[in-house]
Amino acid sequence: MTIESIDASAAGIRIRACAATQGASCPDCGNKSVRVHSRYDRTLADAAIGNRPSRLVLRVRRFLCPNGQYSRRTFAEQVDGLTSAYARRTRLLTASFERIGLALAGRVGARLADALGMPVGRSTLLRLVRSLPEPPVHPVEVLGIDDFALRKRHRYGTVLVDMNTHRPIDVLPDRRADTVAAWLAGRPGTAVICRDRAGAYAEAARTGAPEAIEVADRWHLWHNLAATVEKTVAAHHHCLRSALEAQSSPDPTTCETQRKLAGEMLAARQASPRLTERTKRRFAQVAALKTKGLSIAAICGELGLARNTVRRFYRATEVDELLGSARAGRPRLLDGFTDYPHVRWGDGQTSAAVL
Repeated sequence: MTIESIDASAAGIRIRACAATQGASCPDCGNKSVRVHSRYDRTLADAAIGNRPSRLVLRVRRFLCPNGQYSRRTFAEQVDGLTSAYARRTRLLTASFERIGLALAGRVGARLADALGMPVGRSTLLRLVRSLPEPPVHPVEVLGIDDFALRKRHRYGTVLVDMNTHRPIDVLPDRRADTVAAWLAGRPGTAVICRDRAGAYAEAARTGAPEAIEVADRWHLWHNLAATVEKTVAAHHHCLRSALEAQSSPDPTTCETQRKLAGEMLAARQASPRLTERTKRRFAQVAALKTKGLSIAAICGELGLARNTVRRFYRATEVDELLGSARAGRPRLLDGFTDYPHVRWGDGQTSAAVL
């Protein structure tokens, strides 16, 4: 092929070339004694250049075959690796569309191709994918069998998956045992069949591949395990209730010890010089600003403290109310449940979230 000119415009890039094949032979009879009948320009869409669409205008020859045994007398020359009969795009562009269609299907693939400078419709991508030849099915050592809904609650099919590569290898129109058995019998070599608990698939495995080992798939293994655990817990729920009641009964000695330790910790916190000094300093600051007539919100902005903290200092009449004596006497949410946390803490449960 010889390139004659290249024209670039806003619509894309146009390349004019001439096909210069050395010889040609009739595609029907293989006769090489052909002569040139005529020439014409053939326009082909090609891969993008600089993210811009490109078109190849190729001058090709049409040959005349002297053999009159076939209905077709003339044929056009083809450039190897570039053109094919009746195609309006190069093989490179067609291969790019096929890869995009296989990876992303129609709508998403069309958007990606347009962004890459190769505009194409979603229907064209799907049509190229459907026209691809099906890959040959090799013997599958570990085969997965499961059903899927073609129309939910009305029509179901069967999907066959190679469990080593995790890729589907075939789809059957129904989930009948004879259909799956015929497929297995026609493709020997399956050593392990991974299936669900359907009786039809079990019968198909015994008929079509009697030497294969049948195993349950992962989902059904977990489902069976969960069902077994649920039945076991339901059968022995009284044991759990007895154990819970035994743990919930408080031990007076332990509760008293824990309560004593809690009191000692509270007393140590009240006697902490750093906490006492900070409390007195903040109380003096809040009291001074309160005397000036500032509100709680204004004091929060002035001292950089939280609103609840300022409110507590603002409402206190003297600093002794904030040093722990009043706090120890205020009701708390855990007052009615103090025995249970002490018992569980003594048992080794030190997680506050669990308690």
